[in-house]
Amino acid sequence: MVGKERYQQYLKEIFEGYGIKGICGRIAKKHKFLFKIYLRLTNISVKKLRAIENITYDGIKILDIGCGTGSTLFYIHEFINKTADFYGVDLERNPYLPEFVKFEKCDIDEQNLPFEDEFFDIVISNFVIEHLRKPQRLFDEAKRVLKKDGFFYCSTEYYTSLFVPDYWNFFSDPTHVRPWTKRSFHTLAKITGFEIKKIGIIRWWEFLPLLPFFPFLNLISKSNFSFIPYEIPGRTVYIIAKKL
Repeated sequence: MVGKERYQQYLKEIFEGYGIKGICGRIAKKHKFLFKIYLRLTNISVKKLRAIENITYDGIKILDIGCGTGSTLFYIHEFINKTADFYGVDLERNPYLPEFVKFEKCDIDEQNLPFEDEFFDIVISNFVIEHLRKPQRLFDEAKRVLKKDGFFYCSTEYYTSLFVPDYWNFFSDPTHVRPWTKRSFHTLAKITGFEIKKIGIIRWWEFLPLLPFFPFLNLISKSNFSFIPYEIPGRTVYIIAKKL
C-alpha cells in the first residue's frame, strides 16, 4: 500500500473515531439532529459554510479539493442544500466517500484539476493547503474552475497551532508544511485576483465549558482534549473569496 493510500486509511480511522468520540459518533449516527451536532463538533470547517452566499442556490455545482471521507460534502447535502451536484478530488478515493460525490484523482500540488474552466459555483478546500509546497496552485486552479461570481472557501491550520501541545500541534502531522495566518490568506487571494469577502478565525466555542476538566478528560479517555484552551485564540483560519 503506497503512502497516499495509507493516508486515506488514516483519515478513515479518524472519521470512525475512538474513545469518547467513537462512542458519541455511533450514537449520533442513529439520529439526524444529533449527527448534525456531532459533525459540527468533529469537523470545524463546516461551521462557516453558510457564510458562502450562494450555497443554498438550487442546482449549483460544488467541488471539494481534498475531499477525504467526504464529511464536508455530506454535511452540505444533508443540512444545507440537497439539490447541489457534488464533486470531489483527492489523491485516492476514501472508502467513506458518499456515493453521491463524483470523484476524480488529482494531486493539486502537481496537477491541474480535471475539470474545464468556469465549471463550478463553489470550490471548497479544508485542511489541504497546509500540506502543499505550491499553495499558489490551489488558489489558481480554484479560480480557473469557478464560474464568474463563484466562491472559494478555504480553511486550514492557524499559526497558533504551533503552540498546542502534543497530539494537536501543527507538526504532529508529518505531512504538514506550514501553518497560515489571516494576512497570508489575504495576500495569496489578492495575488490570485480574488475579491476577498471574509477572512476570520473559526473556534469550537462549544468545548470551552470543558476547560476546567480537560486534564481529567485526558486521563480517562483515549480522545485528546489538550486543544480546548487554544480555542480561545482559535486554531483554524478561513477565507471566503469571490471570482470577479
